[in-house]
Amino acid sequence: MALIASPAWAAPADNTWTQLTSLPEKLDAPVLAIAVSPSNPLQVLLGTGSGSVYKSGDAGVTWTLTGHAMGRGVVSLAFSPFKAGLVFAGTRGQGIWRSTDSGATWARQQPSGPMTIRSFAFAKSQSLAGGDSGLFTSRDGIAWAPIPALKDLSLVALAAPAVNDPARFLAGGDASRGVEALPLYQSQDGGSTWTLLKAGLGSSSMVAAAAAGPLPAKGDVRPLVVGTNVGAYLSVDNGATWTQAAGLPAVDYNAVGFVSNHPERFYLASDGGGSVSGGLWSTADAGQTFRTLQPPVPSVTALALSAEDTPTLYVATFRPIDHAVHLWTYRDAGGPPAVSAALPAPARSVAPKAVRVTGSGWLSDPAVPYVALSVLALAVLFLAVVFYLRSGKER
Repeated sequence: MALIASPAWAAPADNTWTQLTSLPEKLDAPVLAIAVSPSNPLQVLLGTGSGSVYKSGDAGVTWTLTGHAMGRGVVSLAFSPFKAGLVFAGTRGQGIWRSTDSGATWARQQPSGPMTIRSFAFAKSQSLAGGDSGLFTSRDGIAWAPIPALKDLSLVALAAPAVNDPARFLAGGDASRGVEALPLYQSQDGGSTWTLLKAGLGSSSMVAAAAAGPLPAKGDVRPLVVGTNVGAYLSVDNGATWTQAAGLPAVDYNAVGFVSNHPERFYLASDGGGSVSGGLWSTADAGQTFRTLQPPVPSVTALALSAEDTPTLYVATFRPIDHAVHLWTYRDAGGPPAVSAALPAPARSVAPKAVRVTGSGWLSDPAVPYVALSVLALAVLFLAVVFYLRSGKER
Protein backbone atom coordinates (compact mmCIF):
# COMPACT_ATOMS: atom_id res chain seq x y z
CA MET A 1 0.00 0.00 0.00
CA ALA A 2 1.54 3.28 -1.09
CA LEU A 3 1.46 5.98 1.57
CA ILE A 4 1.28 9.61 0.49
CA ALA A 5 1.72 12.17 3.27
CA SER A 6 3.21 15.55 4.00
CA PRO A 7 7.01 15.88 4.24
CA ALA A 8 6.60 16.34 8.02
CA TRP A 9 5.27 12.82 8.45
CA ALA A 10 7.54 10.07 9.72
CA ALA A 11 6.63 6.52 10.63
CA PRO A 12 5.99 6.29 14.38
CA ALA A 13 8.31 4.23 16.54
CA ASP A 14 7.01 0.76 17.32
CA ASN A 15 5.28 0.24 20.67
CA THR A 16 5.61 3.90 21.63
CA TRP A 17 2.91 6.34 22.65
CA THR A 18 3.41 9.55 20.67
CA GLN A 19 1.28 12.62 21.26
CA LEU A 20 -0.36 13.99 18.11
CA THR A 21 -0.43 17.61 17.07
CA SER A 22 -3.11 19.61 18.88
CA LEU A 23 -6.19 20.64 16.94
CA PRO A 24 -6.68 24.28 15.88
CA GLU A 25 -9.48 24.60 18.45
CA LYS A 26 -9.23 24.30 22.22
CA LEU A 27 -11.00 21.14 23.35
CA ASP A 28 -13.21 21.48 26.43
CA ALA A 29 -15.01 18.13 26.14
CA PRO A 30 -13.82 14.55 25.51
CA VAL A 31 -13.25 13.42 21.93
CA LEU A 32 -15.66 10.55 21.25
CA ALA A 33 -15.18 9.99 17.50
CA ILE A 34 -12.09 8.95 15.53
CA ALA A 35 -12.02 7.01 12.26
CA VAL A 36 -9.25 5.79 9.93
CA SER A 37 -9.67 5.23 6.22
CA PRO A 38 -9.71 1.50 5.38
CA SER A 39 -7.59 2.23 2.28
CA ASN A 40 -5.10 4.74 3.68
CA PRO A 41 -3.75 4.35 7.25
CA LEU A 42 -2.52 7.95 7.26
CA GLN A 43 -5.97 9.41 6.61
CA VAL A 44 -7.69 10.14 9.91
CA LEU A 45 -10.93 11.91 10.84
CA LEU A 46 -11.72 13.30 14.27
CA GLY A 47 -14.93 14.79 15.65
CA THR A 48 -15.13 17.23 18.55
CA GLY A 49 -17.65 18.23 21.18
CA SER A 50 -18.10 21.58 19.45
CA GLY A 51 -19.58 19.93 16.35
CA SER A 52 -16.47 20.08 14.17
CA VAL A 53 -14.73 17.46 12.05
CA TYR A 54 -10.99 17.62 11.37
CA LYS A 55 -9.15 15.64 8.72
CA SER A 56 -5.50 14.63 8.60
CA GLY A 57 -3.71 13.11 5.63
CA ASP A 58 -0.47 12.55 7.50
CA ALA A 59 -1.43 10.48 10.53
CA GLY A 60 -2.19 13.45 12.74
CA VAL A 61 0.84 15.63 12.00
CA THR A 62 -1.44 18.33 10.57
CA TRP A 63 -5.21 18.86 10.81
CA THR A 64 -7.67 20.65 8.52
CA LEU A 65 -11.18 21.70 9.53
CA THR A 66 -13.63 20.11 7.07
CA GLY A 67 -16.93 20.32 8.95
CA HIS A 68 -18.35 22.70 11.53
CA ALA A 69 -21.65 23.48 13.29
CA MET A 70 -22.59 19.80 13.04
CA GLY A 71 -24.92 19.73 16.01
CA ARG A 72 -23.83 19.94 19.64
CA GLY A 73 -20.94 17.59 19.06
CA VAL A 74 -19.79 14.81 16.73
CA VAL A 75 -20.11 11.55 18.67
CA SER A 76 -19.46 8.92 15.97
CA LEU A 77 -17.53 8.62 12.69
CA ALA A 78 -17.44 5.58 10.41
CA PHE A 79 -15.90 4.81 7.01
CA SER A 80 -17.80 2.37 4.83
CA PRO A 81 -15.72 -0.74 4.10
CA PHE A 82 -17.64 -1.28 0.85
CA LYS A 83 -17.87 2.14 -0.83
CA ALA A 84 -14.63 4.07 -1.28
CA GLY A 85 -14.71 7.54 0.25
CA LEU A 86 -18.08 7.13 1.98
CA VAL A 87 -18.12 8.31 5.60
CA PHE A 88 -20.95 8.94 8.06
CA ALA A 89 -20.86 11.24 11.05
CA GLY A 90 -23.31 10.90 13.92
CA THR A 91 -24.03 14.13 15.77
CA ARG A 92 -25.69 15.26 18.95
CA GLY A 93 -28.89 17.00 17.92
CA GLN A 94 -28.48 17.07 14.12
CA GLY A 95 -28.66 13.41 13.16
CA ILE A 96 -26.58 12.01 10.30
CA TRP A 97 -24.05 13.80 8.11
CA ARG A 98 -22.54 12.20 5.00
CA SER A 99 -19.30 12.59 3.06
CA THR A 100 -18.44 10.95 -0.24
CA ASP A 101 -14.89 12.29 -0.45
CA SER A 102 -13.35 10.73 2.68
CA GLY A 103 -14.41 13.55 4.95
CA ALA A 104 -13.31 16.55 2.87
CA THR A 105 -16.90 17.89 2.60
CA TRP A 106 -20.11 17.09 4.49
CA ALA A 107 -23.87 17.21 3.86
CA ARG A 108 -26.67 16.76 6.37
CA GLN A 109 -28.95 13.79 5.69
CA GLN A 110 -32.63 13.04 6.11
CA PRO A 111 -34.11 12.37 8.55
CA SER A 112 -32.11 15.04 10.34
CA GLY A 113 -34.40 16.15 13.13
CA PRO A 114 -33.24 16.90 16.68
CA MET A 115 -31.78 13.46 17.28
CA THR A 116 -28.45 12.03 18.33
CA ILE A 117 -26.78 9.30 16.25
CA ARG A 118 -24.16 7.32 18.15
CA SER A 119 -23.23 4.31 15.99
CA PHE A 120 -23.16 2.86 12.47
CA ALA A 121 -22.93 -0.59 10.89
CA PHE A 122 -22.37 -1.54 7.25
CA ALA A 123 -23.50 -4.45 5.11
CA LYS A 124 -22.78 -4.65 1.38
CA SER A 125 -26.12 -3.17 0.30
CA GLN A 126 -27.36 -1.58 3.51
CA SER A 127 -26.24 0.75 6.30
CA LEU A 128 -27.67 1.08 9.80
CA ALA A 129 -27.52 4.05 12.18
CA GLY A 130 -28.45 3.91 15.84
CA GLY A 131 -29.03 6.57 18.44
CA ASP A 132 -31.37 7.97 21.05
CA SER A 133 -34.36 7.62 18.70
CA GLY A 134 -33.79 3.98 17.80
CA LEU A 135 -32.61 2.58 14.47
CA PHE A 136 -32.51 3.88 10.90
CA THR A 137 -31.66 2.04 7.69
CA SER A 138 -30.49 3.20 4.27
CA ARG A 139 -29.82 1.45 0.97
CA ASP A 140 -28.13 4.40 -0.74
CA GLY A 141 -26.65 6.27 2.23
CA ILE A 142 -28.82 9.32 1.45
CA ALA A 143 -32.40 8.49 2.44
CA TRP A 144 -32.82 6.96 5.91
CA ALA A 145 -35.96 5.20 7.16
CA PRO A 146 -36.77 4.36 10.78
CA ILE A 147 -36.93 0.73 11.91
CA PRO A 148 -39.94 0.51 14.25
CA ALA A 149 -38.84 -2.58 16.17
CA LEU A 150 -36.39 -0.82 18.49
CA LYS A 151 -37.77 2.71 18.35
CA ASP A 152 -37.84 3.15 22.14
CA LEU A 153 -34.23 2.16 22.72
CA SER A 154 -31.19 4.40 22.87
CA LEU A 155 -28.67 2.46 20.77
CA VAL A 156 -24.96 2.98 21.33
CA ALA A 157 -23.41 -0.05 19.62
CA LEU A 158 -24.00 -1.67 16.21
CA ALA A 159 -22.18 -4.42 14.34
CA ALA A 160 -22.78 -6.47 11.17
CA PRO A 161 -21.73 -10.12 11.63
CA ALA A 162 -23.04 -11.04 8.16
CA VAL A 163 -22.81 -8.53 5.32
CA ASN A 164 -24.50 -10.35 2.42
CA ASP A 165 -28.27 -10.09 1.97
CA PRO A 166 -30.08 -10.71 4.19
CA ALA A 167 -27.61 -8.95 6.48
CA ARG A 168 -27.31 -9.88 10.14
CA PHE A 169 -26.92 -7.12 12.72
CA LEU A 170 -26.27 -6.69 16.44
CA ALA A 171 -27.64 -3.69 18.35
CA GLY A 172 -26.77 -2.74 21.91
CA GLY A 173 -28.41 -0.06 24.01
CA ASP A 174 -27.95 1.86 27.23
CA ALA A 175 -31.45 3.24 27.88
CA SER A 176 -35.11 2.69 27.02
CA ARG A 177 -38.17 4.92 27.02
CA GLY A 178 -40.45 1.89 27.13
CA VAL A 179 -40.42 -1.56 28.70
CA GLU A 180 -37.80 -3.08 26.39
CA ALA A 181 -35.12 -5.16 28.06
CA LEU A 182 -31.46 -4.28 27.67
CA PRO A 183 -28.87 -4.70 26.39
CA LEU A 184 -28.31 -6.74 23.17
CA TYR A 185 -30.53 -7.59 20.19
CA GLN A 186 -29.93 -9.53 16.96
CA SER A 187 -31.55 -9.36 13.53
CA GLN A 188 -31.11 -11.99 10.83
CA ASP A 189 -33.24 -10.30 8.18
CA GLY A 190 -31.58 -6.95 7.55
CA GLY A 191 -33.09 -5.27 10.60
CA SER A 192 -36.77 -5.98 9.99
CA THR A 193 -37.21 -8.14 13.10
CA TRP A 194 -35.13 -8.38 16.27
CA THR A 195 -34.69 -10.91 19.07
CA LEU A 196 -33.21 -10.34 22.50
CA LEU A 197 -29.95 -12.19 23.16
CA LYS A 198 -30.10 -13.31 26.78
CA ALA A 199 -27.42 -15.96 27.14
CA GLY A 200 -24.21 -15.18 29.00
CA LEU A 201 -24.16 -11.39 29.36
CA GLY A 202 -24.19 -11.63 33.14
CA SER A 203 -25.41 -8.62 35.11
CA SER A 204 -24.77 -6.12 32.34
CA SER A 205 -27.41 -3.42 32.01
CA MET A 206 -26.00 -1.69 28.93
CA VAL A 207 -23.81 -2.27 25.88
CA ALA A 208 -21.53 0.56 24.82
CA ALA A 209 -19.46 -1.08 22.04
CA ALA A 210 -19.77 -3.95 19.58
CA ALA A 211 -17.66 -5.32 16.75
CA ALA A 212 -17.62 -8.27 14.38
CA GLY A 213 -14.20 -9.55 13.38
CA PRO A 214 -12.97 -10.58 9.94
CA LEU A 215 -13.75 -14.05 8.68
CA PRO A 216 -11.33 -16.71 9.93
CA ALA A 217 -9.26 -18.83 7.54
CA LYS A 218 -11.78 -21.66 7.86
CA GLY A 219 -15.53 -21.34 8.20
CA ASP A 220 -17.89 -18.41 7.78
CA VAL A 221 -18.58 -17.38 11.39
CA ARG A 222 -17.10 -14.11 12.54
CA PRO A 223 -16.05 -13.64 16.18
CA LEU A 224 -18.13 -11.09 18.06
CA VAL A 225 -17.08 -8.83 20.92
CA VAL A 226 -19.25 -6.48 22.96
CA GLY A 227 -18.21 -4.04 25.65
CA THR A 228 -20.62 -3.57 28.54
CA ASN A 229 -20.69 -1.61 31.79
CA VAL A 230 -19.40 -4.64 33.74
CA GLY A 231 -16.88 -6.18 31.32
CA ALA A 232 -16.33 -7.54 27.82
CA TYR A 233 -18.07 -10.58 26.31
CA LEU A 234 -17.12 -12.83 23.38
CA SER A 235 -19.11 -15.09 21.08
CA VAL A 236 -17.85 -17.60 18.50
CA ASP A 237 -21.27 -18.97 17.45
CA ASN A 238 -23.07 -16.02 15.88
CA GLY A 239 -24.17 -14.67 19.25
CA ALA A 240 -25.99 -17.80 20.45
CA THR A 241 -23.79 -17.93 23.56
CA TRP A 242 -21.45 -15.46 25.22
CA THR A 243 -18.54 -15.79 27.64
CA GLN A 244 -16.96 -13.02 29.68
CA ALA A 245 -13.41 -12.18 28.69
CA ALA A 246 -11.06 -13.33 31.44
CA GLY A 247 -8.11 -11.34 32.69
CA LEU A 248 -9.75 -7.94 32.26
CA PRO A 249 -11.01 -5.56 34.95
CA ALA A 250 -14.78 -5.36 35.40
CA VAL A 251 -15.12 -1.82 34.09
CA ASP A 252 -17.15 -0.23 31.32
CA TYR A 253 -15.77 -0.81 27.80
CA ASN A 254 -16.66 1.87 25.29
CA ALA A 255 -14.61 0.89 22.20
CA VAL A 256 -13.70 -2.35 20.39
CA GLY A 257 -11.53 -2.80 17.32
CA PHE A 258 -10.32 -5.84 15.34
CA VAL A 259 -7.05 -6.04 13.44
CA SER A 260 -7.65 -6.32 9.71
CA ASN A 261 -7.59 -9.94 8.48
CA HIS A 262 -6.81 -11.26 11.98
CA PRO A 263 -9.95 -12.47 13.80
CA GLU A 264 -7.85 -13.55 16.79
CA ARG A 265 -6.51 -10.04 17.43
CA PHE A 266 -8.59 -7.23 18.85
CA TYR A 267 -8.50 -4.27 21.25
CA LEU A 268 -10.77 -3.10 24.06
CA ALA A 269 -10.79 0.41 25.52
CA SER A 270 -12.42 1.90 28.61
CA ASP A 271 -12.85 5.47 29.73
CA GLY A 272 -13.29 4.28 33.31
CA GLY A 273 -16.17 6.69 33.73
CA GLY A 274 -13.65 9.51 33.57
CA SER A 275 -11.45 7.94 36.25
CA VAL A 276 -8.10 6.16 36.53
CA SER A 277 -9.76 2.75 36.14
CA GLY A 278 -9.87 3.04 32.34
CA GLY A 279 -7.27 1.75 29.90
CA LEU A 280 -6.53 -0.09 26.67
CA TRP A 281 -5.98 -3.83 26.30
CA SER A 282 -5.08 -6.12 23.40
CA THR A 283 -5.26 -9.84 22.71
CA ALA A 284 -3.50 -11.96 20.10
CA ASP A 285 -5.21 -15.25 20.96
CA ALA A 286 -8.93 -14.56 20.56
CA GLY A 287 -9.35 -13.34 24.11
CA GLN A 288 -7.60 -16.14 25.97
CA THR A 289 -5.10 -13.64 27.38
CA PHE A 290 -4.85 -9.85 27.40
CA ARG A 291 -2.07 -7.36 27.91
CA THR A 292 -2.34 -3.71 28.81
CA LEU A 293 -0.93 -1.13 26.44
CA GLN A 294 -0.57 1.35 29.31
CA PRO A 295 -1.86 4.54 27.66
CA PRO A 296 -0.27 7.65 29.22
CA VAL A 297 -3.73 8.73 30.42
CA PRO A 298 -5.91 5.77 31.43
CA SER A 299 -9.29 7.25 30.48
CA VAL A 300 -9.64 6.32 26.77
CA THR A 301 -12.64 7.99 25.14
CA ALA A 302 -12.10 7.04 21.47
CA LEU A 303 -10.15 4.41 19.53
CA ALA A 304 -9.54 3.69 15.84
CA LEU A 305 -7.21 1.22 14.07
CA SER A 306 -5.51 1.37 10.71
CA ALA A 307 -6.16 -1.57 8.38
CA GLU A 308 -2.68 -3.11 8.61
CA ASP A 309 -1.17 -6.31 10.01
CA THR A 310 0.86 -4.12 12.37
CA PRO A 311 -1.84 -1.57 13.14
CA THR A 312 -1.45 2.03 14.11
CA LEU A 313 -3.84 2.97 16.89
CA TYR A 314 -5.34 6.45 17.10
CA VAL A 315 -6.50 7.21 20.62
CA ALA A 316 -8.15 10.09 22.46
CA THR A 317 -7.84 10.34 26.24
CA PHE A 318 -9.39 12.55 28.91
CA ARG A 319 -7.63 13.62 32.11
CA PRO A 320 -10.26 14.21 34.82
CA ILE A 321 -8.06 16.27 37.12
CA ASP A 322 -7.91 19.18 34.68
CA HIS A 323 -10.29 18.05 31.89
CA ALA A 324 -7.39 17.93 29.44
CA VAL A 325 -7.90 16.09 26.13
CA HIS A 326 -4.89 14.40 24.55
CA LEU A 327 -4.55 12.71 21.15
CA TRP A 328 -2.14 9.82 20.64
CA THR A 329 -0.79 7.38 18.09
CA TYR A 330 0.65 3.95 18.88
CA ARG A 331 2.04 1.40 16.40
CA ASP A 332 1.51 -1.96 18.04
CA ALA A 333 4.29 -4.39 17.08
CA GLY A 334 3.74 -6.52 20.17
CA GLY A 335 6.54 -5.14 22.33
CA PRO A 336 6.39 -3.52 25.77
CA PRO A 337 4.76 -0.06 25.67
CA ALA A 338 6.84 3.10 26.02
CA VAL A 339 6.04 6.82 26.03
CA SER A 340 7.94 9.24 23.80
CA ALA A 341 7.67 12.22 26.17
CA ALA A 342 6.25 13.08 29.57
CA LEU A 343 2.85 14.72 29.80
CA PRO A 344 2.73 18.33 30.98
CA ALA A 345 1.56 18.75 34.56
CA PRO A 346 -2.12 19.63 35.02
CA ALA A 347 -2.75 23.33 34.59
CA ARG A 348 -5.47 23.36 37.22
CA SER A 349 -7.16 20.99 39.58
CA VAL A 350 -10.80 20.16 39.03
CA ALA A 351 -12.92 17.99 41.28
CA PRO A 352 -13.29 14.56 39.61
CA LYS A 353 -16.59 13.95 37.89
CA ALA A 354 -18.10 11.90 35.10
CA VAL A 355 -16.86 12.40 31.54
CA ARG A 356 -18.61 15.32 29.87
CA VAL A 357 -19.82 14.91 26.29
CA THR A 358 -20.85 18.49 25.61
CA GLY A 359 -19.52 21.92 26.51
CA SER A 360 -20.12 22.84 30.13
CA GLY A 361 -22.85 25.26 31.12
CA TRP A 362 -22.78 28.43 33.18
CA LEU A 363 -22.57 26.54 36.50
CA SER A 364 -19.08 25.34 35.60
CA ASP A 365 -17.77 28.89 35.07
CA PRO A 366 -14.99 29.53 37.64
CA ALA A 367 -16.41 33.02 38.29
CA VAL A 368 -19.72 31.67 39.60
CA PRO A 369 -18.61 31.36 43.29
CA TYR A 370 -17.45 34.98 43.32
CA VAL A 371 -20.66 36.22 41.75
CA ALA A 372 -22.63 34.28 44.37
CA LEU A 373 -20.63 35.88 47.18
CA SER A 374 -21.25 39.34 45.70
CA VAL A 375 -24.98 38.70 45.52
CA LEU A 376 -24.99 37.48 49.13
CA ALA A 377 -23.10 40.59 50.30
CA LEU A 378 -25.59 42.85 48.53
CA ALA A 379 -28.47 40.97 50.15
CA VAL A 380 -26.92 41.46 53.62
CA LEU A 381 -26.38 45.16 52.93
CA PHE A 382 -29.98 45.53 51.77
CA LEU A 383 -31.29 43.87 54.92
CA ALA A 384 -29.09 46.12 57.07
CA VAL A 385 -30.50 49.25 55.39
CA VAL A 386 -34.07 48.02 55.84
CA PHE A 387 -33.41 47.28 59.50
CA TYR A 388 -31.87 50.73 60.03
CA LEU A 389 -34.80 52.52 58.41
CA ARG A 390 -37.32 50.58 60.44
CA SER A 391 -35.41 51.32 63.61
CA GLY A 392 -35.44 55.03 62.77
CA LYS A 393 -39.23 54.99 62.33
CA GLU A 394 -39.73 53.30 65.69
CA ARG A 395 -37.64 55.98 67.40
